[in-house]
Amino acid sequence: MKKDEMIEKNLKRSLIGMTILMTALAVFQNPVQAEMIRGEVVAVKDDGSSFGFKRAVPSELSIPEQFDIAVLANTKFEKISSLKELRAGDEVVVDVAQRKNGTWEADSVRIFKVRLYKE
Repeated sequence: MKKDEMIEKNLKRSLIGMTILMTALAVFQNPVQAEMIRGEVVAVKDDGSSFGFKRAVPSELSIPEQFDIAVLANTKFEKISSLKELRAGDEVVVDVAQRKNGTWEADSVRIFKVRLYKE
């Protein structure tokens, strides 16, 4: 086999490998949309699985004005230790991602401003 033929064969293999890799990344990419947004906690579910959220400012993106955000075992919290400390009226900054099934999940939740009156 000539040197040019070997180079061409290796390039084709590389191109096929890159195509397969790019296809796999596109197929298995979990979040459809991910954003860092600020807003207010509307309510916290009793079972600790999610909280209601209302955006502070309108978005040109397809993020609803008010929606529920799921909290997972790997969700990080800043200025609070868990969802149990979050209360309606708290202002938060949430790193949130919308999954293909339409649910919103928090990657991190940070208290921006604590409500004025504690219960």
